[in-house]
Amino acid sequence: MRVVCHVLVVTFVLGLVAQGSRAAEEQSAVSLRVLVEARLGELDAHSLAERSRAERQLLDLGPDVLPLLPAPDLVRSSAVREAVKRVRRQLEQRAARESALASRVTLHGEWTIESLLTELFQQTRNRVELSDAARSAVRADAARQTRNFEFDKRPFWECLDEVCQRWQLRAEFDAQRAGLLLTPRQPSDLAELAVQRSGPFRLAIHSVEVRPVLGTPDRRLLRVAGRLAVEPRVRPLFLHFAAGDVQAIASTGAAVAAWNPAAKYELPVSDAGRVVPVQFDYVLPASVASPKNGKPDQAAATANLKFDLKGRIVLQLAAGTERIVFDKTSQTAGTARRRGGVTVRLREVKFEPSATDLLRAEIGVAVSYDVGGPAFESHRTWMFHNAVYLETEAGQRIDFTEYDTTQQGDGGVSVGYRWEKLTAPATRYLFVYEAPTLILDVPLEVKLDGLKVRLE
Repeated sequence: MRVVCHVLVVTFVLGLVAQGSRAAEEQSAVSLRVLVEARLGELDAHSLAERSRAERQLLDLGPDVLPLLPAPDLVRSSAVREAVKRVRRQLEQRAARESALASRVTLHGEWTIESLLTELFQQTRNRVELSDAARSAVRADAARQTRNFEFDKRPFWECLDEVCQRWQLRAEFDAQRAGLLLTPRQPSDLAELAVQRSGPFRLAIHSVEVRPVLGTPDRRLLRVAGRLAVEPRVRPLFLHFAAGDVQAIASTGAAVAAWNPAAKYELPVSDAGRVVPVQFDYVLPASVASPKNGKPDQAAATANLKFDLKGRIVLQLAAGTERIVFDKTSQTAGTARRRGGVTVRLREVKFEPSATDLLRAEIGVAVSYDVGGPAFESHRTWMFHNAVYLETEAGQRIDFTEYDTTQQGDGGVSVGYRWEKLTAPATRYLFVYEAPTLILDVPLEVKLDGLKVRLE
């Protein structure tokens, strides 16, 4: 009976804490709304100094105020409307840049793996789930049910690696879930010779091998291969670097020449994954490639050789995804919505009855970005994988049936989307286009020490 009472008391206290936390959050939201409304009113002040101060103060409140800013067509004063546009544009760009930083995790105490993964998602928006095999393995061992963790603003990849190590799991990207799937470790898994975590990236090296070069027995190739992973919430477009951007330095201190110094690489990243294979090729020093006394000396010299990798590679990211919404009052050709550096304009909107008395919808859009470049010139396919859907008044999402591309240009595309078998009336649907608002080049400073050569 005493134990039951103790449990009830603890549950009651936790309930009070949760209620207090929710009340504090609601009070904070109300206070923020009041501040924003006050600053918006001051944007129409007679004094230029007052208007400038109000604009700066809105910017100081940060991206959290974006949902509280009015739509431009709802602002009567042209001066206030332009000020709100400036504030929105700067805050959207700031939010997009912040989204390309590493997610941070804070949690303490005992956790089951299910509750811990739920908490990771709440704090980082990175989806991580257990495979059926991993769930069975964890539940089969009562001693592995919970683990104690002390994370204080630690980067996501550090936290996940520790979780996997403690429960003997490994993470792989699952395209259907748009997240990471944890599975039990297997003896056949690729060994990780070195790992670097930086920002939203995790670079793992799996092999450092010496290979022969056909037709040139006095030269040998040093190949360093691995995989670059990004947090699931981040959307990579492509990886680019030059062969000379990443240097290999032998343990003797000598720099190792790149195999093809003039080579430049632009590797598109499929929307089906968040893991990019990377490979760096070098020419071995002559002392290793041309042994003095035959192959045994070469093998001995190579076996004791280690390398450091230093340099920079760049991943282009689509950051700061925003919901761009067209309601029943704005679903007309020519209507445009702008968020950050992207503009979505409706080219046509048709809702027509079909033979089954249900509706057929066709909505054409033109999507354009302020900047073009490699992400648009040859690798536009990522734009066709932006989330596009109709949304009912109850919040139900209805994905399009098919689409076709009507036009492509540097920095933009025009696409037509179609839906079948919609129930009437057409006015019950919102049209939603989710688009990244900023295309960012995010560098990864490569620094991997002590990579040991593996002989064939």
